[in-house]
Amino acid sequence: MQSTEDRLTDEELMGRLCAAADRETADRIFGQVFERYHGRVVSWCYRIAKNREASRDLAQEVFIKAYRHRDAFRGEARLSTWLYAIARNHCLTAIRKPDADALRFDSAALLSLREDGMAPDRAAEQNELTARMLRLMARILEPIEVRVMTLHYAHEVPLAAITRDLDLRNPSGAKAHIVNARRKLMGLLKRGGWNNCAIGPGFRAVPMRRVG
Repeated sequence: MQSTEDRLTDEELMGRLCAAADRETADRIFGQVFERYHGRVVSWCYRIAKNREASRDLAQEVFIKAYRHRDAFRGEARLSTWLYAIARNHCLTAIRKPDADALRFDSAALLSLREDGMAPDRAAEQNELTARMLRLMARILEPIEVRVMTLHYAHEVPLAAITRDLDLRNPSGAKAHIVNARRKLMGLLKRGGWNNCAIGPGFRAVPMRRVG
């Protein structure tokens, strides 16, 4: 049997949520918002996080934020658009935090990236190479370089968007950090006797060959 909220449009539902007289009523109504959009919010978070477990956690945080700021919904945009904006901003903020938790989050995202249908042994090799690259990045790159490299190669965020989202004020924006980071990484790899190492979309490192 359908509840009263089931038959409401998104805009009507949010109107009742904002007008709720008590916490119990607000929680019940917001539960309907959660049911309608949970799947979509998790999907939106996954597009940015590239990690299923992290995307579920992020989605929960998005709904908490939406509930706390429910009065900010004015009905000028669709509920889906409003929630998407919250999800996008929250996820981008999460993956560019300079603290240790953010670094672990980035590592999980990078290690989860592999082509569909990849053989288990090939996937294990790819994860090992990616983990090695992560260790190198953490050791020799500046935090902002790690962040830009992760956003661009792991999450495939365009350089112009990274420059804007991170508020980079240098003349070349994110591109300068990419160039510097690649130069440092390739220099270290060559000095260590590794070549044929490439960094491409999805932060996929190709198998490396030891010289000598």
